Parts: sequence; C-alpha cells; structure tokens
Amino acid sequence: MLGLALALTVAGCATRPEANGASAQTPNSGNEQADKNAQIRLELAEGYYQRGQTEVALSEVGKALEQAPDYVPAYTMRALIEMSLGRNAQAEASFRKALAIQPNNADALHNYGWFLCTDKRYAESFAMFKRALAVPGYRYPQRTDLAYGVCQYRDGDIAGAERTLRAGFALDPANPALSTNLSLVLYRQNKLKDALFYIRRVNSGQYANAQSLWLGILIARAAADTLEATTWTNQLVQRFPDSREAIASQQGRFDDSSLLPR
Repeated sequence: MLGLALALTVAGCATRPEANGASAQTPNSGNEQADKNAQIRLELAEGYYQRGQTEVALSEVGKALEQAPDYVPAYTMRALIEMSLGRNAQAEASFRKALAIQPNNADALHNYGWFLCTDKRYAESFAMFKRALAVPGYRYPQRTDLAYGVCQYRDGDIAGAERTLRAGFALDPANPALSTNLSLVLYRQNKLKDALFYIRRVNSGQYANAQSLWLGILIARAAADTLEATTWTNQLVQRFPDSREAIASQQGRFDDSSLLPR
C-alpha cells in the first residue's frame, strides 16, 4: 500500500505482489536466463503500473509470462492491473490461474479476497482472507486483517469487523488505516471512549487527513468532548479548506450521512 492506503475505505487494500515465506517469488521454469528475464519484465510492469501506464504494464506482464508461464506473482500482478481497469472477468481468471498453480500463495489469496469483496461477494472473500491468514510464515497478516475487517463492516458485521481490526492493530499499532477503521466501527457501536482513543492516534500524527479529522469530530461531538471537537474542526478547516468535510463542518452539516460509509 502506498502511504495511507485508506482513511475510511480501502480502495488501496489490493497490493502488488510482495515477498513472503510461502510464496514462490522467483520463477522456476528450468531456464536460468528466462527466469531472470521474467523477473525483470515483472519489475518493469510494476513500475509502469505505479505510474498509471496500465496497458504498457499489462504488456510487460505478458512478456514475463512468456518467459516463465508458471510465474505466480505475474498472474497476481496481471489480475491487479485488470482489476484497476474494471476488467473483472479477466482479473478473476488471472487470480484463479495463480491459485491453481500455487493454492497457498498468501499474496494471491489476499488480493483475490479483496477483489471478491469489491464485487460484494462477501462470503467468498472471507474464505480467501482466512486462507491467507492460515498460510504458515505469512509475513503480512495485518494487511489482510485490515481488508477482512473492512469487508466485514461492508457486509454489516460490525462486531466481527471490530474483532478482526483489533487483531490487526495488535500486530501493527502504528498503522493509521487500522486505527481509523477501528475507530469507525467502534463509533458505529457507540463505544465512544475507545473510538476516541484510536482516532486520536491518527489525528495527532502525520497521517491525519480530512476524513480522519471528520470522523474524530463526529466521535468527539457524540462523546460531548467539546475541546477535541473544536480542535479537530479548526485543523480540518485550516489544513483541508476545500474538502467536502471542511465545507460540511462550516455549514454545520454534522449529520450528513454521505460523508461516512454505511
């Protein structure tokens, strides 16, 4: 994830292939030069993808797979690019191909789970997240807890989302996305003291943004914490004056449901 991958939603929860103990990140086609070429092509694809040159990135992934047809990270990368282009059928085919080659690739399981979540296929997405978390040696369970918890929230399981996000927070307490989303689900359950604790962690640091400040204002107002609410309102207006949240605060629209996910 780049920077703060999300504030109250997780459009950035899909992540490019990363090394972990359970995933074969180096190709093994039996041809050393072909394997090296495939790795280089995939690195180029990632660079193009990050710069928004998606079609060029797809071309490079295709060249990587020509060199190493069973290169799982290349299929995962292809799925992510296709997903970003709205080509869901192709993305799903790529995810399935990756998992057919390596069923316990935690990276592919995580990203496929997020794909299914964005398609509102929640039960299927939860199964993928659970499989990813069960992979021995998985190095990034906190990112899967984050995605899993947000998807539970989207499915209406607020209590389940709290449990999952707390598990992620225990692993990575410095992660602002986990703190923000955990504060949101606590706020939805009227657990205002706990919600304030987690949103303070974000709003007092470098990752505070318009959405986290807005959420903090709503929690503080509900908790009758006038000082905190005033402090965050001032920060919101001063730092993000053109944001929807700042405009809503100046207009007194603190009950505007469109500014927080349901």
